Amino acid sequence: MNKKYYIFVGNEKIEVDQKIYQNYWQITNREKYLERLDRKSKLLFFSDLSSEYPCEESLADETVNVEKIVETKMMLEAVREAISEMNNEEREIIFRLFYEEESLRSIAKDKEISAPALLKRRNKIFEKLKKLLKDII
Repeated sequence: MNKKYYIFVGNEKIEVDQKIYQNYWQITNREKYLERLDRKSKLLFFSDLSSEYPCEESLADETVNVEKIVETKMMLEAVREAISEMNNEEREIIFRLFYEEESLRSIAKDKEISAPALLKRRNKIFEKLKKLLKDII
């Protein structure tokens, strides 16, 4: 008993051997599996887009505020530029306070000055930083 295998190409039923039939269904099942994964991950297919619906609405990501991202990057660049114009001691204090997250007391102890003296220096650095940022921005 010889079993016949068929696949559909367009609207036409074509007889094929068992190896071609198995390969065809292996590929078809793999494509369906990948589509299910994509749908589960909420990916958008170009084949789903039609001329009836505007593409821009489907592609726009409303959760991302591009203006805010650009503004933040510009501000960070301005702060970096302002910090680069400060002297080494001022840069070191800023770096240790905000990047290494050291306390005023530990920095003051390391520099062998009092914490209130370092606090005054920090406040002067902030004032200088404000002036530099006003000049840059």
